Amino acid sequence: MFLSRRQFLKVSAGTVAAVAVADKVLALTALQPVIEVGNPLGDYPDRSWERVYHDQYRYDSSFTWCCSPNDTHACRIRAFVRNGVVMRVEQNYDHQTYEDLYGNRGTFAHNPRMCLKGFTFHRRVYGPYRLKGPLMRKGWKAWMDDGSPELTPDTKRKYKFDSRFLDDMLRVSWDTAFTYAAKAMVIIATRYSGEAGARRLREQGYAPEMIEMMKGAGTRCFKHRAGMPVLGILGKMGNTRMNGGINALLDTWIRKVSPEQAQGGRYWSNYTWHGDQNPAHPWWSGAQGSDIDLSDMRFSKLNTSWGKNFVENKMPEAHWKLECIERGARVVVITPEYNPTAYRADYWMPLRPESDGALFLGAMKIIVDENMHDIDFLKSFTDAPILVRTDTLQYLDPRDVVKDYAFPDFSKSYSGRMQSLKPEQIERLGGMMVWDLNKKQAVPLHREQVGWHYTNSGIDAALNGTFRVKLLNGREIDAMPVWQMYLVHFQDYDLDTTHQICRTPKDLIVRWARDSGTIKPAAIHNGEGTCHYFHQTINARGAAMVLIITGNVGKFGTGQHTWAGNYKAGTWTATPWSGAGLAVHTGEDPFNITTDPNAHGKEIKTKSYYYGEEV
Repeated sequence: MFLSRRQFLKVSAGTVAAVAVADKVLALTALQPVIEVGNPLGDYPDRSWERVYHDQYRYDSSFTWCCSPNDTHACRIRAFVRNGVVMRVEQNYDHQTYEDLYGNRGTFAHNPRMCLKGFTFHRRVYGPYRLKGPLMRKGWKAWMDDGSPELTPDTKRKYKFDSRFLDDMLRVSWDTAFTYAAKAMVIIATRYSGEAGARRLREQGYAPEMIEMMKGAGTRCFKHRAGMPVLGILGKMGNTRMNGGINALLDTWIRKVSPEQAQGGRYWSNYTWHGDQNPAHPWWSGAQGSDIDLSDMRFSKLNTSWGKNFVENKMPEAHWKLECIERGARVVVITPEYNPTAYRADYWMPLRPESDGALFLGAMKIIVDENMHDIDFLKSFTDAPILVRTDTLQYLDPRDVVKDYAFPDFSKSYSGRMQSLKPEQIERLGGMMVWDLNKKQAVPLHREQVGWHYTNSGIDAALNGTFRVKLLNGREIDAMPVWQMYLVHFQDYDLDTTHQICRTPKDLIVRWARDSGTIKPAAIHNGEGTCHYFHQTINARGAAMVLIITGNVGKFGTGQHTWAGNYKAGTWTATPWSGAGLAVHTGEDPFNITTDPNAHGKEIKTKSYYYGEEV
């Protein structure tokens, strides 16, 4: 930088004056001898410097918030503000004050919570890499501005659709981003609607079944997945609402169809496409997911982490596993990699990825061969004794065997009062039969004959064997209990075969099988990673069966749990007195919007226009 002589003299004079002032203020303290202090507890000179560290934690105000990312911990956190800036965050240490509607109160045991990601959240908020506005790919914007020509190979190359990573990102305003997104929706939905759209999809190699599912609506090309819906009301519920609402409105505008014919987009489910929930749980438990408060880990005596790096990826809950160890539990980790959780385990069972189901079947064979399974539990609480027809592989229905059979009236019992099952639903679900060893014949077993209800029924159901049953039409068929079918299936999974499939050391397979058969209570916790297998339904049913056949379900410290999903959405269950539940927020009928802000939930009209999709 060029300085004139006059400017140089001004700067020099200012510098000399500053040095003169500093000399008086500092008095060359750096050159003075160190002051000797005889008794620092009695008197200590010049303690003003202590304010530097005394004030570093000073704050002007604080507020609490719920750290609710996709890991579902929902830790209660307190942020401390100074000069309008969050300086630090820490856990609120108040879990012992939480109380539900029934007076159940939390305990100090839930402290501490929070993880390193939460402790540094404010750094991400103020960090240089946080997106503070929308970005748009330069090539895509140019493609839109040029009229969005058909995506031929040359067009893709020109606008970098085949090399997005080489393109530049442009900062745009929110209005611009929303405008371009809306235009793109109109263009895509129009291009793939009707027979012309179906022809394009056929030319692109899509299967006829996929094209038929679209029902002529280009909006069915939109695939939405909102993550954990209630972890972000606007961003995630709004996405679902847009999928079934805005897309349906758009379809009526493009195809000029009535609301009855309108189609929304497609929705990827939690089980297969998103993969955050265990797809096997509805099959064996009848619930959305088998889940617990992780404090239950303290009751386990055998704690198996299957495909889950608990220590690193479940940090706020990790102390429960440590407390489980402190209480004398045996900890096992089943993962392909040796991770920090395996480091803390009694033994680690390596295996080939996706071979988990074979490992569980091999373990079950050992449990059964060594007579470690719980026969009473299998008869009282599982489907093991239910008869299956060998000709159709369907449950033997009492309506095919017993003349004029009628289902019991469940309206005043658990099925009717708690599960809200109606008589027509009971009829559609069908009935079941078991082979009664006392009567030496097949007898009906209804859905509520579980536990002591089964014990008091006087039925002694067979678990093994094949039985001849005469139907009302005069035919005789063979039927066998579900458990007998499992026994046949187990024969394919001897120790050598299991080892060949899984590559898990044989001694560890035997050790874990014997631990699972003899140590109670036992639990298996799986992570989200295993849920991403295309055949996870089979794998996880095997994991659950290890616990089911040993009676490790339904008691403290037992069960096969996932805790990857959450039940926040389930708190808004549809009922006659409250309305459509979660659908009030995500599935309001876009053609019948309720604008009254004081309207009751049951007044909201709902209709799902999107198409739920599984793999």
